Amino acid sequence: MKESIAEIKDEINKKLLYWKNLKSKKAKLFLIIIALGLIGLKVFTTVLTFDWLTSLFNTV
Repeated sequence: MKESIAEIKDEINKKLLYWKNLKSKKAKLFLIIIALGLIGLKVFTTVLTFDWLTSLFNTV
């Protein structure tokens, strides 16, 4: 368990170091837009899934 937590912390530190080393504002903006798009896509698909499930149980 401690090894996995240490591995996760190491991965987060690597990502933060990568973010700090990016000098281009365009690259940072691109990464932010991609991250927001992925989060939005996940929320959108989750809402559609639950909407489909509720309509399935309402018709019975």
